[in-house]
Amino acid sequence: MTTTFNGLRDIIVRDFELPPERLTRDTPLEEIELDSLAVTELVFSLEDQFHVTAGSGNLAFKTLGDIADYIDNLIAERDAPKSAPAKSANGAQPTKPGPRRTAAASPKKPASASRGRSASPRKKPGADTGAPANPPRSGRGKGHTRGRERAR
Repeated sequence: MTTTFNGLRDIIVRDFELPPERLTRDTPLEEIELDSLAVTELVFSLEDQFHVTAGSGNLAFKTLGDIADYIDNLIAERDAPKSAPAKSANGAQPTKPGPRRTAAASPKKPASASRGRSASPRKKPGADTGAPANPPRSGRGKGHTRGRERAR
């Protein structure tokens, strides 16, 4: 049976083309230039090889031994016997609670409302009044000189 560290070393030799004699449990990751992306890829390969699922948290590994220990813990969790649910005082199995309801069901909104639009079609400004959609700003029409005298 191959150990987790040996599997780890085999993957590094194959994927990162490093000599196996350079890889020990105490080898720092920075010494073999494994950055966070390379470590993530390595953990994915180990997941496939050992049939485990790593957590999505931020894992801070310093050495190859840290990664091997992490995978060993995942294997132990996977292989641990599942504990049976505790029985209640009368000896019956507890039931699972149903889905929670927090409020009364609200009426269904039209599909357009879910996209941030109102259910009625939007009218363009000035469409009803005949006014221009973008009226000119007052005080800044043609001839505004911003304090300079207008050249004649």
